[in-house]
Amino acid sequence: MKYAYLITALLLGSLLLLGGIAHYRTPEISDGFIPSFLPKPAIHYLIGALELILAIGIFIPKYRQKAALFALILMLAFLPIHIIDAFRDNPIIGSHKAAYIRIPFQLLFIGMAFSLWKNYRRI
Repeated sequence: MKYAYLITALLLGSLLLLGGIAHYRTPEISDGFIPSFLPKPAIHYLIGALELILAIGIFIPKYRQKAALFALILMLAFLPIHIIDAFRDNPIIGSHKAAYIRIPFQLLFIGMAFSLWKNYRRI
């Protein structure tokens, strides 16, 4: 059980780290998710920084539980966006198949964040 918790922390932290970096390196991938009335560059910097901070927090045992809680909130906030995308005529994420596959992955990320938050251990 101890190893599952640690693997979950490393995996979720890594995914958040990669997501945060992607907002800086390839922001155009998620441009379509940002409403037109919001400044896209500012949103990318904000979400990218938030994901990087959460990743670092999850890697550091002292901050893991709080980082996991905020990651959980962030993932829950993104879930409706991905569900809406799956039902668009032209999904932002690419094809309908990719959009449908994204939803279970988002649920998996939510479960990982919830597990880290609820089963907190300083390892």
